[in-house]
Amino acid sequence: MSAEKGSAMVPLATAAPRRPTYPTPTARGESSFRLPAELRAAGQARRRVRVALAAWGVPTPAAEAAELVVSELVANAVRHTASGTVHCRLWDTGSRLGVEVTDEHAGPHRPRQRAAQAQDEGGRGLALVDAVSLRWGVTAAAAGPGQRVWAELPRPTARIAGAAPAGHGPVQPAETRS
Repeated sequence: MSAEKGSAMVPLATAAPRRPTYPTPTARGESSFRLPAELRAAGQARRRVRVALAAWGVPTPAAEAAELVVSELVANAVRHTASGTVHCRLWDTGSRLGVEVTDEHAGPHRPRQRAAQAQDEGGRGLALVDAVSLRWGVTAAAAGPGQRVWAELPRPTARIAGAAPAGHGPVQPAETRS
């Protein structure tokens, strides 16, 4: 399945014999790692993503959104599949950040966004992913029975404190009057 902003969930084309499409960017930065499919994996993934994005100079709000997405996707893979490990991939194209989590076992159901009720303890993860992502989707893993869940997020460029927006000249300090 796939989701785009402003649209309902739309199934990926399954009739075509070719490999399913998913983001394959030319990355300015790329990192991947494998974790045991254990409850603590989401926290470990967040920490690794935080370190990589800091090294790439990604602004804090975008980095925090990517940490949230990887945490939700890893938690889903651990909770809802019979995987022994999960593989995470992160990339930075300069204009977008990508997060991808591949598990080893697709199980009977593919990930889907659902409407959690106020009293539900879970069921909001993919809604959060949808809220902070430009788009996200699910494809079959390149090898084996697993699945790949990916998301693309906006990657704003960092601004230097006190710098003027392009074409607006220097920022002047506010006058103080006594």
